[in-house]
Amino acid sequence: MFTQINNEKIRLNFHSGITVHVDGPQPYYLVEVNEFKKNSDTPVLIESYHITTKPGLGYSSYFNLPIEFYFDFEINIYCFNESIGLQKIFSHRYNDNGKLLKFVLDTSNLEEAQIWINQIKKYQSIHNCKIVLESMFDELNNSFNEKYITKGIDFYKVYRIGRYPKSSSDWRTIDPRKEGVMWFGYWKTFWSYQHPRCWTDLSSKEIINDILCIE
Repeated sequence: MFTQINNEKIRLNFHSGITVHVDGPQPYYLVEVNEFKKNSDTPVLIESYHITTKPGLGYSSYFNLPIEFYFDFEINIYCFNESIGLQKIFSHRYNDNGKLLKFVLDTSNLEEAQIWINQIKKYQSIHNCKIVLESMFDELNNSFNEKYITKGIDFYKVYRIGRYPKSSSDWRTIDPRKEGVMWFGYWKTFWSYQHPRCWTDLSSKEIINDILCIE
């Protein structure tokens, strides 16, 4: 997803977490991601750091937050103004209403895939989004009535539904007092970038409900 604000060109990608690229005249930009907790209008900071448009300045050239499961987030981008300090130049809150989403079902179990499709339909009814489905079952890939030309298309969001282990080498592995949990923003904990909690004892329906935040 591309947008231009004055001299800044901004690219957002939600295919594997949240990725933000900024191309502009300033050497540094600050990117932050906030989450809106349920029934709250006050955002909570999850992650924020500087990125650079110039090579060799010791910062990453893009921002990435690899959380893949659904959450209500907002992206803010700031530049430095000598007169006022940090100045917000862009804001985007996740909203897939009317957008085209891709769901990838990572399972070889037909019954499980059907359970997941039923829950995806529930997600669609809540969010009013358009769905493209990818699975190993041809008879299920046309479960949604709409047909879209998807070659080269920029999906608003890609969800992978499956069982994905926590990265044991990830630096966000929390201290031994909370073994097996990852942390973000000094308050948010979850089990892996794909799951808010450990999936090993969950049913097929619970797994997708966790990923899509369906109750």
